[in-house]
Amino acid sequence: MTKKTIIVCTLLFGATQANAQVDSLKIGLDFRTRAELDNGQKTLIAEGKYAETTVLSRARMNMDYSYQNLQLYFSIQDARTWGENASTASKNQNFVLNEAWAKYQFTPKVAFKIGRQMLSYDDERLIGGLDWAMQGRSFDAAKGIFNFNKNSKLEAVLTYNNDDNDANDSAENEIYDIVDGGEKAKSLQILHYQFQNAKKFQFSSILLNSVVQNTPTGTYYDMLTMGVNAKKYFENFGIFGSAYYQTGKNTNAQSKSAYQFSINADFIISKKFNAVLGTEWLSGGDYDTQSTDNKSFSPFYGTNHKFNGYMDYFFVGNHFNSYGLNDYYLKTTTKFNPKSSLIVNLHAFTTNGKLANEQSSYLGTEADLVFVHKFSKMFVMNAGHSFMFAGTSMEALKAVNTPKNTQSWSWIQFNFVPSFRLK
Repeated sequence: MTKKTIIVCTLLFGATQANAQVDSLKIGLDFRTRAELDNGQKTLIAEGKYAETTVLSRARMNMDYSYQNLQLYFSIQDARTWGENASTASKNQNFVLNEAWAKYQFTPKVAFKIGRQMLSYDDERLIGGLDWAMQGRSFDAAKGIFNFNKNSKLEAVLTYNNDDNDANDSAENEIYDIVDGGEKAKSLQILHYQFQNAKKFQFSSILLNSVVQNTPTGTYYDMLTMGVNAKKYFENFGIFGSAYYQTGKNTNAQSKSAYQFSINADFIISKKFNAVLGTEWLSGGDYDTQSTDNKSFSPFYGTNHKFNGYMDYFFVGNHFNSYGLNDYYLKTTTKFNPKSSLIVNLHAFTTNGKLANEQSSYLGTEADLVFVHKFSKMFVMNAGHSFMFAGTSMEALKAVNTPKNTQSWSWIQFNFVPSFRLK
């Protein structure tokens, strides 16, 4: 019997045995498969190269168990790219314990949560679950939750990385690392305050300190991000946005001074159509910025696929610590019926910092189309197609001298998400 089979059977057996004494026991399943045709995703595809097809999948099972003031949550998953393992593979490194945490409610206003868990705040610009990626994102963390009243709460989070980059350590003591955008984190400390009321107003503030680590020396530095996120809706109009500032030092000991700003207007034309007009600015360095300084905003552990175009040209790939980005966009959603909708997004991209040799700041324009159809609550299909119309400065930044005339990306995804309650 394989390790995967043993774990699954153990969870199911435990759920059956516990059913007689728990207040609540829920089982959730998440099966998804996505096929992608890459003809210029993340970076420009050069002349002479063929489009590539990739199929990805995820199988996830979670169990949510509650008894009195205690809540236990487990999530196991297998995330893979089709064909990466032989049909007779003896090991499966894609199978992981995605989440495993315990939460205890000391009082109606105070709770403590510890273990492997997803961290998601606001619109996930700084830190989120990264659900687009099959593997998702979770952290080993301890969290304190303080509910002041029904409208406001404060959360305090601490993570720790056992990898101390000590050359004297054996390989088994180099446990894991947290790397995103080139910043290896020793620890994260988060304070997040959230307020919302019945008048469709939301406000939050965050203080995120990332203790980053210089890989060659093992030296630690603090990189602090602070900011706010707000949203207000009226009858047929909404306005929302965010603003963040980063200071401290990065892994290269450069002094950090960077910002992010976004503002959006949501026009609800009818029950079937709305349009969001907005912009986001992420600071970046100039061609002549001093080597001791870093002006490039780092989105850290955000769900970056949600922002700056679905083709992921920025911050998912090699755009960290670069010239930054100004994104001007129009996003529309058309609901044909309760089950079907069409998303059409247009983005125009420019660099935030100045390029050398008086190069144009214009990077390109992207068009994204996504069709969503809900066959049922348990079965959803998504299909998308995107185009990137790149400028010459994009070619220089991506180091592709002779790109294809057409840069595109197509995909289709099937989600099966059944859930049931045992008690």
